[in-house]
Amino acid sequence: MREPEPTTPLAIGIVEDDDNIRAGVCRVIGGEPGWSVRFACDSLEQARAAPLRQIDVLLLDIGLPDGSGLDLLNLVAPGVPVLVISAIGDEATVVHAIECGAAGYLLKDAHPRDLIEAIRAVLDGGAPISPGVAGYLLRRMRGQALAQRASGESGLEQLTPRETDVLRALTRGYSYEETGQLLGIARNTVGQHIKQIYSKLAVNSRSEAVFQAIQAGWLTTRGS
Repeated sequence: MREPEPTTPLAIGIVEDDDNIRAGVCRVIGGEPGWSVRFACDSLEQARAAPLRQIDVLLLDIGLPDGSGLDLLNLVAPGVPVLVISAIGDEATVVHAIECGAAGYLLKDAHPRDLIEAIRAVLDGGAPISPGVAGYLLRRMRGQALAQRASGESGLEQLTPRETDVLRALTRGYSYEETGQLLGIARNTVGQHIKQIYSKLAVNSRSEAVFQAIQAGWLTTRGS
């Protein structure tokens, strides 16, 4: 997966109620050339008043003093990718966050370098997940795939030929930009196709869509 150029301007929003963690994340972001913190909030109330549509990615804590950070997802996703950063790592919370539209999920004990790579990944259409919680999603997706096989139902049959081409490229590990170049379409058009794919497959993330396609035997990963 190709990383953005170091000088690419990037505006990031932060919603985190812990002062020390919020300051630490700001320092990490400030250390990357071209990256900047557009806003740093400590509550839902502050976040709702922030310029949520003027950022490239949102770093979001779930447990806020005045409610769940997930309440913000319908205000920003899918237009702005949301990376959840939380101390909460139980299965129900992780799965619910992804179902609500979170692009990735990191635990707060993640190394600063992991945070940087996760931000780059979500901007490139990836779905970074902390190893400690990835197993929850895999088990859930396997269960969904088995249920679909047993019933003979799959949203994959509803995809248009172009949507199938886009999903095939994503399954092979291509970024949104690379997919657009491969298919001769604009990056924004790729994003529009992906929204349709998510809707037809009843999923909320790239990882879920790719997993469903592979389990159904439709697609193969890069090099296969």
